[in-house]
Amino acid sequence: MEQDIAKLFSPQYKVPEPAAQPGADIDKLGMIGAAALQEQGYYTRIVVASDSPKKKLLDPKRTRVLIVEDDEGTGAVIEKVLHTFGCQTLRARNMAEIAHAFSAKPFPHLVLLDVMLPDANGFDVLSRVRQHPELKGIPVLMLTSLGDRKDVARGLGLGADGYITKPAPPSTLLDAVQAVLAG
Repeated sequence: MEQDIAKLFSPQYKVPEPAAQPGADIDKLGMIGAAALQEQGYYTRIVVASDSPKKKLLDPKRTRVLIVEDDEGTGAVIEKVLHTFGCQTLRARNMAEIAHAFSAKPFPHLVLLDVMLPDANGFDVLSRVRQHPELKGIPVLMLTSLGDRKDVARGLGLGADGYITKPAPPSTLLDAVQAVLAG
């Protein structure tokens, strides 16, 4: 075993090129535009290394999700998907309803946040959440039709735990919710 490791790291060992994976053409990643992101549902997370153990996924039946979405149809679909998973949901469509939702206790375990709201900007809402001492630890998953790199970077830079573009398949939404809640 030690000889195998020594051989592997010797200057004479030539590292073989990895076999190409179907669909893993890295050059295509740089060419993905907003339309492709919206068709496929885009999700990314920032992972911060820490000494703390991973959180266990919350029991969906005890998980409260605040859905910040002003479009009735989209909000209803999101609620239906989360209810199917077993989550409890609360909806907010504007800044007053967001304030009301955060003033109620207990706080939600997760916020699904749209950017384009009638009287607010979701990036501004995210910034306010991250600055509040009691709210800053609540995971926020951006769920918006804004799919440009600058928008994704802005959301993640402001502290979003994930970013999904709409329309997104329900499975993408559920995968993202589980990943964010698992921490």
